[in-house]
Amino acid sequence: MPTRPEPAFGTAAALDAGTPANALRPRIRVAAIIVQDDSILLVRHVKDGKSYWLLPGGGLDCGESLAEGLARELLEETNLEIRVGDLVIVNDSINPDGTRHVVNLCFTAEIVSGAMQCGTDHRLEEVRFVPVSEIRDLTFYPDIREELIPAIEQGFPRRAAYLGNLWRDH
Repeated sequence: MPTRPEPAFGTAAALDAGTPANALRPRIRVAAIIVQDDSILLVRHVKDGKSYWLLPGGGLDCGESLAEGLARELLEETNLEIRVGDLVIVNDSINPDGTRHVVNLCFTAEIVSGAMQCGTDHRLEEVRFVPVSEIRDLTFYPDIREELIPAIEQGFPRRAAYLGNLWRDH
């Protein structure tokens, strides 16, 4: 007897099949690219016994602009206040089985104030500036190094236009 295929992730059929509603939505993650003296600010997470590096940032809350969310996340993770710059890298991270989808939005940023220290998230192990020349050797998620390194070296020649919150009451 042929088996019925699983409903596609993110579809009404998946919801009817008992998939939690929040699992059907992509997660929006904002991240900061902060470069100083040929080094980039990174955070190291440990999850399920695995250590990896990523750009500081995190999930956007409903009602927050991208810039507000990024500023909040940087303060939470690094104790740094930032000025958000240009949107320079966008990518999807989609689990092959369709159970997880993250949209990553990476902005340039500069530090305005604060004393860098590691935040309290249980996965967060370290925050520090890492020489750009060393990031090729790191376990890095999402793995945007092939795009990130030349973009840093070239001063981010490709930029998107982030227009902010354009909601207007009529």
